[in-house]
Amino acid sequence: MHSIPLTRRCLLALLFAIPLLRAEEKQEAFPALIWVPLFQGIERTDFTLTSPRPVRAFAVKIDLNAPGIEFLATPDNGEKKGETDGKRTSTFLKEHGLQAAINAAPYAPVVSVEGKPHDISGFHVSQGKVVSAAPKEGYPALILTKDNQARIEAAPAQNAAGAWNAVCGFSIVLKGSEVVPGGNDLHPRTAAGITPDGRTLIWLVVDGRQKGYSGGATTAELGTWLKAMGCSEGINLDGGGTSTLVTAGPKGPQVLNRPIHLGIPGNERPSASHLGVKAKPPAP
Repeated sequence: MHSIPLTRRCLLALLFAIPLLRAEEKQEAFPALIWVPLFQGIERTDFTLTSPRPVRAFAVKIDLNAPGIEFLATPDNGEKKGETDGKRTSTFLKEHGLQAAINAAPYAPVVSVEGKPHDISGFHVSQGKVVSAAPKEGYPALILTKDNQARIEAAPAQNAAGAWNAVCGFSIVLKGSEVVPGGNDLHPRTAAGITPDGRTLIWLVVDGRQKGYSGGATTAELGTWLKAMGCSEGINLDGGGTSTLVTAGPKGPQVLNRPIHLGIPGNERPSASHLGVKAKPPAP
């Protein structure tokens, strides 16, 4: 029986230890969240993770039964070319007098100037009007009824009943409280989740492509974090340089996260699709 030299044994021990250390890093405990009330029925929070990479994320929680809560998806652009005109999420919030807004559905083309015509890549409904029809197969959608019942449909072309506002996304990341597996690609992300009782909608934006600040997330991580925030259903919306979460502040729109359009931190991209919410002022 041949013995393994001490130096080789030490190297082997280190090699076997490295995967264990990485596994421990991936199991960093989800932080306790502090929700700050902004308006009646709307609260905000943010969190930071350090492993397996730096992550900065921001979220808004909406009580769907709160008085005064009213949603708006980007309306169409009338008789102009395309389906909607591109606006930064902060512009969308300001123009429509909203209290919070996120970017929503994927679209084309991607440009840097507001007011250009765009086509949305999947199902999109604004206050009962279909802006972009659902393809027979393709993107799932977050659907909100006129009385603020929320659900996520894998195939909105087959079941869009009651859609008053709707935005499509790339994939479902959480279904029946089970995280849906996905790839390993890391990007800035925008997501929405619904709690099991259907009373609460959560918007989550994760910054990315910013080394040392936030490296982005996988889709499975989105599902994991939405579940940790109390959701049982979740959808991955448009992300990348479009990911933006905005709230109304005393001096105008406040961008909570750090968008990365054109690789420039803090540079907000015009989007063809948004989802916003109106709410009453904070109770005295």
